[in-house]
Amino acid sequence: MKEEAKMKKCLFCILALIVLVGGLAGCAGAERSRENLPQSTRQDRGVIAAASAAAQARLVAEVPGAGGSGPARDLSLNTTFLERDDGAVVFHVAHQFDPTHTLHRGLLRFKNEVETRSEGSLIVEVFSNTYGLGGDVALRDMVIDNQLDAAAITIWGTWHTMTELANFESLPFVFSNYGEAWAAYEGTLGQWVARNIIEPNGARVLGFYTNGLRHFTNNVRPIYTPADMVGLRMRSPQIATNLAMYEEFGAASVSMALGPLYDALAAGTVDGQDNPIAVIHSSRFHEVQRYLSLSNHMFSSAPLIVSTDFWYSLSAEHQQILLESSAIASRYQGELTMNMEQSQMQEIIASGTQVNVVDANAFMAAVEDIWIDHVERFGNEFITIASRYISDPNSLAHRFGS
Repeated sequence: MKEEAKMKKCLFCILALIVLVGGLAGCAGAERSRENLPQSTRQDRGVIAAASAAAQARLVAEVPGAGGSGPARDLSLNTTFLERDDGAVVFHVAHQFDPTHTLHRGLLRFKNEVETRSEGSLIVEVFSNTYGLGGDVALRDMVIDNQLDAAAITIWGTWHTMTELANFESLPFVFSNYGEAWAAYEGTLGQWVARNIIEPNGARVLGFYTNGLRHFTNNVRPIYTPADMVGLRMRSPQIATNLAMYEEFGAASVSMALGPLYDALAAGTVDGQDNPIAVIHSSRFHEVQRYLSLSNHMFSSAPLIVSTDFWYSLSAEHQQILLESSAIASRYQGELTMNMEQSQMQEIIASGTQVNVVDANAFMAAVEDIWIDHVERFGNEFITIASRYISDPNSLAHRFGS
């Protein structure tokens, strides 16, 4: 049974690689020089070629334009370190969201910046969830294993399985607005995250994109204070800080992935959930939720991580282009996320969902024990760094920072 499971896992990785390659039209290439680089864990080309026949049917069915017309695709090629015949390096970046999500649009801006600044010597291919490469954890593992060049994935709900220190982003009520969060992640907080969480686990960071400020939705009643959450069944990932937060509010936590959440909300399996406005809107949760309570209780970033093998295969000039392009694209995507929330909110309200603002002070008082526990376990270095970017002197970060 163990061998069968290993074979299934191997085949999944192979199919994911082949689907990714399917997005490259007319790309004949070869592996970049990997002298002095760490050993790759990617599948041998012969193994990939052997599976190409089975994968082709799936490729044609799932990827627009994968069959019928256009140049034939060479499914035996690896997905990373590809050069085209003209010498351009092809850089693949994936994310788990729908193509309408602002993260996709931000990565398209990144693509434009990179290709313009490099004068076409770097080509960026962006892959959304329509390519079926998996969620954030799968994308993270593919980048770490050098099976994928790059991915924009959330810290919240992803990196905590590799280090508990990543729970910092699920600490409630750190940032209350986008401007302060962006400044922190573009500054020393972003450096702290890269140094302590991402780089020790095998990836490099190109920049921090915005997933958003999270809010509560539910089908039972509007939420103004923690007392209004007593007895609610709220979807939550299995992260200690999130479970503790809902416990403090008197709500029951139900562990569930994002994919089946819409149906669970519609069926009443769970009463509510929390997510940024962009995710609530793109996932259409407002169609099956009566109440949206604006809380800004958690800021969620999406760092753009890159394979270490790929990074060190690049010239210093290309590395700098990627960093500069990501800085521009991440701020563009963040501002787009914030600005689009206005129109998304109007659509949510038009659908019949009732919107209210929570009593933030009541909620912050309710989570003080969670902050105390976090400081006792991990220290207050993160909190102290974050406090430098927060203007409210009464914020929890100023109270718990040194």
